[in-house]
Amino acid sequence: MNRPGHGTAGPAGDRRARRGRRGRGICRCRGDRRVPQGIRLATRESAGPLVRGVHGLCREESEIVVSDLKLNEERDKHEHAADDSEPARAPRTPGRGAGRALARAGAAAAAVPAALWRRHRLFTILALLSLLPRILAARAFRPALLTADSFLYMKEAATSTLGVIRPSGYSFFLRALEPFRSLLLVTTLQHLMGIAIAAIVYGLLRYYGLPAWGASLAAAPTLFDTREIALESYILPDTLYCLVIVIAVALLLRKGTPRLWQCALAGLLFAYAAILRGNGIALVIVALAFLLIRRVGWRAFLAAAAASVIPLAGYAAAYHASYGQFNLTSSDGIFLWSRTTSFANCAIIKPPPQLQPLCPDREASARRPPTPAWSVPALLNEPTAADYLWASDVWWRHDAHPGINAYNDKLGERFAIDAIEAQPLAYLRVAARDVALVFLTTDRPQEHATMTFTTAPHIAKLPSYYVSDLREYAHTTQNTHPVQPYAYFLFLYQQPVYFPGFVFFLVVVAGLVGVIRRWRRWGGPQALPWVLAAVSIAAPALLTQSLYRYTIVAIPLACLAAGLAFARREPRPALVPAGAPAAPGESPSATAPPPAQAPVPAAPPPQAAGPPQAAGPPQAQAPAPPAAPPSPPAPGRPPAPRPAQAPAPPAAPPWPPASGPPPP
Repeated sequence: MNRPGHGTAGPAGDRRARRGRRGRGICRCRGDRRVPQGIRLATRESAGPLVRGVHGLCREESEIVVSDLKLNEERDKHEHAADDSEPARAPRTPGRGAGRALARAGAAAAAVPAALWRRHRLFTILALLSLLPRILAARAFRPALLTADSFLYMKEAATSTLGVIRPSGYSFFLRALEPFRSLLLVTTLQHLMGIAIAAIVYGLLRYYGLPAWGASLAAAPTLFDTREIALESYILPDTLYCLVIVIAVALLLRKGTPRLWQCALAGLLFAYAAILRGNGIALVIVALAFLLIRRVGWRAFLAAAAASVIPLAGYAAAYHASYGQFNLTSSDGIFLWSRTTSFANCAIIKPPPQLQPLCPDREASARRPPTPAWSVPALLNEPTAADYLWASDVWWRHDAHPGINAYNDKLGERFAIDAIEAQPLAYLRVAARDVALVFLTTDRPQEHATMTFTTAPHIAKLPSYYVSDLREYAHTTQNTHPVQPYAYFLFLYQQPVYFPGFVFFLVVVAGLVGVIRRWRRWGGPQALPWVLAAVSIAAPALLTQSLYRYTIVAIPLACLAAGLAFARREPRPALVPAGAPAAPGESPSATAPPPAQAPVPAAPPPQAAGPPQAAGPPQAQAPAPPAAPPSPPAPGRPPAPRPAQAPAPPAAPPWPPASGPPPP
């Protein structure tokens, strides 16, 4: 039976009712029964005042509804004609669902540029501008910037062997790109990695509340520093190494406790960083210590530990199967010996006869002409650790087992430990000097050691074995050479644009201050990137020698730590009793009483005659504070309904035992 003013029953009426229910939220009702807004009532006069029903606010109809039958008949005719003319819907097919999903994905992809421009305009502009020097770098030097290590990585990628001097994590990356036979593809991907590193730093700082200009400022050194762009142009693992570490840090720096999968993935990334560069093992230890301090739970910690230890153990087992040494390389002890050549005095160390050939004064090719003490030439002409390590008459080239192998690695490790134990202060002095040189001597020198663009190649003439490695991997025999006019404009760019060393030092200090300020919270979120940056700076100086290539990974981490030190702190959540709305214009934390003055639930009132006890408020519900007034309704909307069982303030007297329900 049709009700007046509701059209006809049947499928057409049901469709119209469903359309009406998809309309506005406020509805008209008859008593407490809801009537969709899309279905009109008989007359406008039949709508009464707003009443409070079970489902919210609705408009009460009058008890007597006088419908206009003529108007209803005309409307029914039009609706029946529309229903008859409406074509039948085609059955849903899988293709239509997939097309709809593709359409939604296309709309989301189209909305990404607009969202970037609207919310992250400054960083978007900076990222687009940073493409210009990277395009120049890709065009200015062909086939790529190459060092001696570059040929080792290409040889290992082409022959699928593990490296003896360096871990082979970067060779795995080159192996994946070997079918393309293009060094330009490798450097292009590394340029994109540099922009991705800056984007992650920017996103993390915005996530922690830093304004757009501050987050963009922290990402600017990675975007525009000449040495960063030059490092991306080398066939070296440092850019990939930095990206892997920054992604792992982003996984662990969430405001809540990191989840199990995040800890496991971060551990796996740190393990890969350790086989990209040997000193990455120290970062694995730092990450696991951070998870312990963060109290992520034993399952998450064990997942991270397993994800980092198992790949390293598998790599060491594979290395043992190839070279008979359970290690990542066979050069750790030799590199540590090269560190001691800067201070070792065999008259103090008194090494045994087997280790006496390792004394630095035995290498004549590494000696320099005498210079006045405490002079600039004495500082600049002092032999470096690399001069002793790769000298033509170095001991590991001419001993009983020549070459970098397990035997010579043990000899170098024994001598280095004896030297450090005999001269610990000299060891610390040399390491501290190299750390200071990171900030003091890397600003303007235009040389390979500082990772800048130069007109001459790193190796003036390629030996035959290097030419063979280059041909086997990249199908070319050309050495690095500049291409004009792109190299000219790139040289003009690198003269004024660089990240000064003293600014780098101030950034590190700012991050340290932020860690000290939050010492009660173990340094806060900036502790992890700052410690990783500090280890990245100090580890090369302690283990071999401090090159800017080894420490440049610390720039985005230090900028991230400094930015987190200036980020807005999250307000501590206050204890707000249930049912206590916030005051107008104030946050919930501002209206909550202090914990010491929290209201205590009052004792239940005595039983009395009157309405059933169930009509009163539930005794287990916490009462609301008396000073918190209800929040005002939004403009243009009716006042919100009060709950049917609202708790009474603790200071109010109990309801009197009178007949009838309590007032609403």
